Amino acid sequence: MKFNERLKPNTEFIVYQPGTLSDDNYEVLNALYLPVIGTEAFGIYLYLFESTKVYDKLAVRFHRELMDELSLNLSDFETSLDKLEAIGLVRTYVSNKEHDDLFVYRLLQPLTPEMYFKDPMLSMYLYSQVGSAKFNDKKDRLTYPELPGDLTEVTKKFTEVFYHARDAKFRTPDEHFKQNDVSRGPSIDLDDFDFEVLYTHLKGTRIDKQFFTKEVKKLVVQLSQLFKLNAYDIKQILLQSSSPQFGIDKERLKTEARKYYQKEYGEVIPSFTTAEEAVRPSGDESYLDSLDKVSPLDRINDLRNYKPSENDLKVVTELIVKTGLENGVLNVLMEYAIQMKEGDLPLRYVMTIAENWEKEGYRTAAEAYQSIMEFREAQEEKRRKRQFKYAGPGEEQPAWLKEKTGTKENRQGTSKTKNTKKTGEQMKTLKDDEDFSKLINKFREN
Repeated sequence: MKFNERLKPNTEFIVYQPGTLSDDNYEVLNALYLPVIGTEAFGIYLYLFESTKVYDKLAVRFHRELMDELSLNLSDFETSLDKLEAIGLVRTYVSNKEHDDLFVYRLLQPLTPEMYFKDPMLSMYLYSQVGSAKFNDKKDRLTYPELPGDLTEVTKKFTEVFYHARDAKFRTPDEHFKQNDVSRGPSIDLDDFDFEVLYTHLKGTRIDKQFFTKEVKKLVVQLSQLFKLNAYDIKQILLQSSSPQFGIDKERLKTEARKYYQKEYGEVIPSFTTAEEAVRPSGDESYLDSLDKVSPLDRINDLRNYKPSENDLKVVTELIVKTGLENGVLNVLMEYAIQMKEGDLPLRYVMTIAENWEKEGYRTAAEAYQSIMEFREAQEEKRRKRQFKYAGPGEEQPAWLKEKTGTKENRQGTSKTKNTKKTGEQMKTLKDDEDFSKLINKFREN
């Protein structure tokens, strides 16, 4: 939605919702949409749906209601609405009448599980958010076995059971009734990919321009964005998934696109962020605040220069599956462990800290960071007590002991510096944050 100047607390809106949400819809929303759009956007969607039970159909309401009922400012509402529009749960319209600031929010029902999982963008985005284990668990819970193949249908037809008498006064109703209004999937613009360039690349091949139906074009746009493919890449993939007789095989096209991506980038999961997350934190937003918005899978990709090891992915998956910690807390934990273990990510070490932080109830990266600071202070206090145990009441620590302690710390600092040089390629971590770098340097002095 790009009408910021028209969106005010007193701006009117109408909710257009011809259908209802079934139990199956709620199950899909909770399992598949919530991890992608987040709790705030999810809450707005459900509130708009449920509120239509209270208000008259197409009742004119004010945005002030949303601000009061959901404790939101208009900026947060607009950000969440963008997510709902992008994923295909809401379509927004604005009045064309001059001096008439009226928005219409058309609520759409979620896709069926099959449509969701077979959509390459949605399924891959979900995978990147929840990890392999939870992704497969959700998929298993939403599948249902097919009918056995050795069956013959014997269902009665309507005319075999019911009889009717003709009435000259009867007319078939032509009103607009309540109906299912199902999402079309992610909001995609075909102009996001230059098909004219692709057609130029395809000249002289067996792939006819007529093969590109609207569905095929939409799939090409999705795959190009999902796997970062240009027109030449798409050409190579199409050559492996098309035939003059049957045209473009969409399922084969997905498979070949995935193979092409893996050949170029290895077994790396495509990284996803929202436009909001892609912006480097600025103003009053700290680096720790930005970690709350990044998924652990994206963060480990970044930390390992998009080449995470099998152990890295195992640790991240275990953290997501076996703990209830938020993304920001997990990201701080991973970076802290990598720093303390000289680039390694030991599963037992990480899980021990995770279990402790979960018991403490940490919810944000800032809270996790604060716990590290408090731990550091406690360790520093213990070190000071050990240093002064040689001195009696009122006595100062001997000069020779101070010199010895200082020399030992210098040797330790030098040794740590040498070890750090052996770790190989420098990784992008919380060192980039000045406060956290000071913290790590203090840890290494112990």
